[in-house]
Amino acid sequence: MAITIPASAEKTFEKVMDALGGEDYSYYLFDVKNVNESDKAKKVVEMVIYVPQSQRVTATAKIQETLSKNSVTAEVLPKETELNVYLTGDVKKYIRLNVKPNGSKGSGGGAAATAIQEAAQCVYAAMRYYCGEKEIYTEDDLRCGIDHVDVGGTKLEEIMGLPKEWKEGSIKGANEIFKTVGGSGYKFVRGDSLLDDGSIKKAFGRVKGQTNLSSEDKWNPADIWMVKKSEVGVIKKHLDRENTIDCLNNALLQRFNDRSLIGISLKKIEGNPKMDIKNNQTAAVRKENEKAKFVKYDLTFTSSMDVYLYYGPGTFEKFQARNFGGSSKGDWKLELKGKSAAQGKIQGTVLIELLKNAGFTNISQFNIPTWAESAPGNSSAQQKITTEIYNLLKDYSATKFDKSPKAEANNKAQIATQDKSWRYSKLAGLRFLDWLNRTCSDKNMAMKEMYLYASSQSDKSSVYYKLQ
Repeated sequence: MAITIPASAEKTFEKVMDALGGEDYSYYLFDVKNVNESDKAKKVVEMVIYVPQSQRVTATAKIQETLSKNSVTAEVLPKETELNVYLTGDVKKYIRLNVKPNGSKGSGGGAAATAIQEAAQCVYAAMRYYCGEKEIYTEDDLRCGIDHVDVGGTKLEEIMGLPKEWKEGSIKGANEIFKTVGGSGYKFVRGDSLLDDGSIKKAFGRVKGQTNLSSEDKWNPADIWMVKKSEVGVIKKHLDRENTIDCLNNALLQRFNDRSLIGISLKKIEGNPKMDIKNNQTAAVRKENEKAKFVKYDLTFTSSMDVYLYYGPGTFEKFQARNFGGSSKGDWKLELKGKSAAQGKIQGTVLIELLKNAGFTNISQFNIPTWAESAPGNSSAQQKITTEIYNLLKDYSATKFDKSPKAEANNKAQIATQDKSWRYSKLAGLRFLDWLNRTCSDKNMAMKEMYLYASSQSDKSSVYYKLQ
């Protein structure tokens, strides 16, 4: 769809486009996300500029500098990756530029950005241990810190290029790690070939078949590890000889308690950080202490493909059930939500196996629709899917859904024309909600099992710290 830039913003927009390229840079991968032609609107145009993660802060500064040289007022916002470009002749209005990582769909920026963020936490933690507590770390401090880490090839310049919010979060995280764990003589690793991507990964690979866990992350979601430098060799030998899940978990528990090997799961830090120990009790005690249960559900008509299932009374105590395959494929999952970051996912087929293993034999009555049958249209097969979605939305009183008979034809027409991803996602979520509500023998227990699995607190998960 073509986007028309308001006349009042055309000159400024042209200068923005000119500023996306210079003698030593080129940032021409962009999207115009929103245009507001209202006279009252301050933000007239919103753009996203995609650059490599390590260049976000630098790119923002270069664009601002170029615009200033062209007599355009541009203000870098506190995040250091956002820029307000004020309109020529009307400085009360502006074009907003958001500089994001290549291929990103949000603040995470994909796997590459996550690797940099996790590596940064290693470096900042090392600086806290070896350089002392500081509010601002210099490049020399960073170089000192990186001498005490192994982050699998992530470069210092990539860490230095992180936005201000991530740097500040890493400093807070480092201080919390030091306060909680203490000690000395640690090396911080992430993606290294010896432990994280070495002995630990290989050990779980040997015992994975003894669990119902789909991935290493469900067993132990630690993003970084801190290990006593003097004991690396001994720890590696210890892990290399374990061949059962219980013995491996016990080995990690021993190492955790004697403070020689500690895994830390990272979540984005907003406000004051805290660290909690997970899976440091017996499975029986953990389950007894876990209060997750089915509380309520939430769904809307056409505005969202999601179905939300709440395991607690809080706003963020919920699962988001949806298609994570975009517009090209069906990949229905349930994602455990948190206040500022997602906590873990359960793939649809894994969910079925999980509940089977938990004793829910009737879970076989829940069927995830196929991608092919979810296509929009008016064939008899497509109408069948439309009718099923309609009936379930009606049964569960979806928000903004008119249940009156006179609205039925219009509602079905709207459902029939929704894209393939929406129909697939909505039907899968509704079918599971219906199974949970009508067929499940103990929906509280089902929600508890789902929560334990998604939060990596299942019977076979191992000990770690969660920093959030």
